[in-house]
Amino acid sequence: MPNKVKYYRQRLGLSQEELSRICSIPRTTLSAIETAKASPSVEYAIRLAKALNCTVEELFTQEDKPIFFENFKDGPFLSAKVQGRTVLYPQSSNFLPPDGVLKGGKPQWFEKSPPLTYTFAGCDVSFHSLSCLLKEDGVRFLPLYASSLRAIELLKDGLVHMAGVHLGSLEENLKEIQKRLGKGFVVLKLFEWEEGIILASNVSAISFKELKKARLRWLVREKGSGARKLFEELKDELKGESYKEIGGGHEELAISIRNHFGDAGVGTRYIAIKHSLGFLSVKKEDYCICYRQELEEEKDFLKLIALLMSKRYRQVLESLPGYLPQARVEKILV
Repeated sequence: MPNKVKYYRQRLGLSQEELSRICSIPRTTLSAIETAKASPSVEYAIRLAKALNCTVEELFTQEDKPIFFENFKDGPFLSAKVQGRTVLYPQSSNFLPPDGVLKGGKPQWFEKSPPLTYTFAGCDVSFHSLSCLLKEDGVRFLPLYASSLRAIELLKDGLVHMAGVHLGSLEENLKEIQKRLGKGFVVLKLFEWEEGIILASNVSAISFKELKKARLRWLVREKGSGARKLFEELKDELKGESYKEIGGGHEELAISIRNHFGDAGVGTRYIAIKHSLGFLSVKKEDYCICYRQELEEEKDFLKLIALLMSKRYRQVLESLPGYLPQARVEKILV
């Protein structure tokens, strides 16, 4: 029987063992109930509802009304279970076959049992490679663009499983994560990358001294992104008082500069090289991911974490200019 036992348990911060003890239900039985491999007796259902501070109907209703990701209204969608809720995401251009189509706010499903899916919000392009690497393990991975602060908010709101954060050093990332999320989250420092000034091909400045003298049209990303944070730190020194904000991530900024909508902007070395643009390095930033600690109870999620810590993924990062993978991934519980 479909149920929300796990969702309500995790919302209260209880482990299976703790809930098992509170309800006097064997842990193996509780696990079977959570995964819908067994139906609870009336007595067990009442005990669970009482312990989880909800009604039996709320726990064991078969209706699973999906929620929509960020103003998504119509079109093909992909789906994922996040904290016991089904979230529908626009298929966009990720080349994954859709689970259905949303018409007039109503989902029409193509797949009755979509693949197990984990979602990531952030701006790191290397995460797209995880979709291929995880497919053979039967896990679908869906990366979604978001600035660092927006990714944290999406994680907080239960709309994604993981958030990518790069706001400077590891300490700066942790400070922002703790401020906005509180306790019960895990942070992994995956790599460093080079961030600096991306320059149009017709800009001849090869040093910051020359850059200060140039009259440049600056393009910036939205507030809440690591790139925007670095621009704000540099704009007085580089005379970047006049600028235009654009939507999207590092890729969109580089494309805009390549197409001469602007002369300069803050981004990563990898993106600059990918689009044959100039680059002046400013600093190295720590790139971290964050997720709820309770996800480590799921064996399939641990496959994803194992991949992020693997030599195979490190080799992917080493192939990308400006990426500096960690020999050992640092893990912090907040």
